[in-house]
Amino acid sequence: MLERGGPRSASGETRRRYLRWGRIAVTIAAVAYLASRVDPHDVLQGFRRLSLGAALSAITVVMLGLFCGMLRWRLLLRAYGAIDIPSWPRSAHLYLVGHFYNTYAPGGVGGDVIRGVAGRRAFGELDLASATSGVAVVFIERVIGVSALLVLATCAYLIRPIPGIENLGLWAGLGLGAAAAALIGIAVAPRLAPLLPAKLGKPLRALPRLFSVGPFLAAVLVSLVIHFLNIVAGHAIMHSLEPSVTFAQSAVVMPLIGASAFFPFTVGGAGVREAAFAALYGTVGVPEASAYAASLSFWAIQLLTAGVGGVINLLVPLSGRDRG
Repeated sequence: MLERGGPRSASGETRRRYLRWGRIAVTIAAVAYLASRVDPHDVLQGFRRLSLGAALSAITVVMLGLFCGMLRWRLLLRAYGAIDIPSWPRSAHLYLVGHFYNTYAPGGVGGDVIRGVAGRRAFGELDLASATSGVAVVFIERVIGVSALLVLATCAYLIRPIPGIENLGLWAGLGLGAAAAALIGIAVAPRLAPLLPAKLGKPLRALPRLFSVGPFLAAVLVSLVIHFLNIVAGHAIMHSLEPSVTFAQSAVVMPLIGASAFFPFTVGGAGVREAAFAALYGTVGVPEASAYAASLSFWAIQLLTAGVGGVINLLVPLSGRDRG
């Protein structure tokens, strides 16, 4: 006799397998198409123009961004009433190892699961609500991160639009509105849930109650800092390859490139990220070969910094409880 839910589980596994292979196929197709557009020798020449100083600066800035990510997670745990926030060394261990799994493992959410389980214990595991709060805080962190990215991209565009992408006023306004709605929504969701029909209110009731507005707003500001640091890192690389690119131009382009990373149908944003670099930096006169070289360099730095978490996990493995 089949166990209850067996066929459904098998069907779900089949869908996940098709999705995984579909993403791989789309990634290969995207990379092959982009490779056909430029001479690999030109891209290699772009790599050679990248200075060691620019690469080291970008690595340093990305590592600083990871520290800010740790700070944001701790602030949100405090904002949502955690009673046992992990120590700084423990936070660093969990965050860096989680970042490694998010970067290298298929799906890009393995690290979130690790931090969600650890964060659950920060709420005491006294009841079902406490048990789900740790996972919900990581979800809220993601929403805040995306919202901050939309705010930064919109403000950069409105303050200093660049030639070739001037006609995005409507989309910029919608992006800013979506970011504001998301931030306000997750802050007041549990209070709104009782006022909504049962089906609409159910997912909102699953979110934890916000206990302290100060740390929540601080987490939003830290998210803006994180995305600003990504601009700095990306500009350091691009400016080394193409000195004519200004920081003001990168301040508009890099957040839009960051938004493209959320395209769900490729592995790790491969192909989409390179296309975004080429299309957006192309509006300020950057050749495609240089844009691809900058994109691949930026990706390599992300892989390198995420690898720090992998080394830490080899030296000090996570316990079974941390893995859920």
